[in-house]
This record gives sequence, C-alpha cells and structure tokens, in this order.
Amino acid sequence: MSTGPSSKPYTITFEQREGYLYARVEGPFDSYEISNAYWQEVAEECQKTQNRKLLLDERLDSVMPSMTEVFQGASERCHMGLAGIKIAFVDSLSDHHEFNLFGELVATNRGLYCKVFNNLKQGENWLLAD
Repeated sequence: MSTGPSSKPYTITFEQREGYLYARVEGPFDSYEISNAYWQEVAEECQKTQNRKLLLDERLDSVMPSMTEVFQGASERCHMGLAGIKIAFVDSLSDHHEFNLFGELVATNRGLYCKVFNNLKQGENWLLAD
C-alpha cells in the first residue's frame, strides 16, 4: 500500500486487491485541479502495476466543480492512459451523483469503460462481473 505526500490537498492510497487496483482519495476539497491531479496519479499507478481494472473510492467533502469543469475533466481522462481500463468510480455523497453521472456519460462517449456507483460493494460487483 502506498500513500501520496501530505503536501497535496488530498491523500491517495493504493491497494492491490484480488483482480483489481483499489484507489482511495480523501480530502476536504474538490476542484478541477485536484481531480486532474489525483486522476493523473491513478493513471500512472494503473500503468505501473499493469492493472486493467480499477475501483476508485473518492471521499472529497466539499462542493463539486461546475458542470463545465466536470465536462472538461471527464473529456481529459481518456488522454491520461486510462483507455482499456475498466473503472468503477464510487462517491457515496448523494449530492455529487448528478455530476458524477454526467462525468460518466462524457467519459464513456470518449471511449472510457467506466461506471459511477454510490457504494463500494456495487462498484466491486460490477468491476468483477466479467
């Protein structure tokens, strides 16, 4: 298990689990810049470990970025080396769900294989289904 440096506005932890990489992102804030930074770290870890399945557990507490920023960020994910990786994205905060579903739509329209969930068990079940 590895954790990123504490100077960042978030903490990221990676854990190799049976059949997939688990990544947990925690912090008091969310923004376009924070999302891009942690997604880049996640993409690099997937490449380094050669994982083709990812369960990303986001635990960022504050307000989501704007829909415009969600669109821009989700559009950029396909250029980070995440193509070909099955991604289950879990955010248990219900007020984030509309933004996350929009991000899922944008990302899948650009070729990523991802799905948004409200709880870890649902995400893991989908991830390991095939």
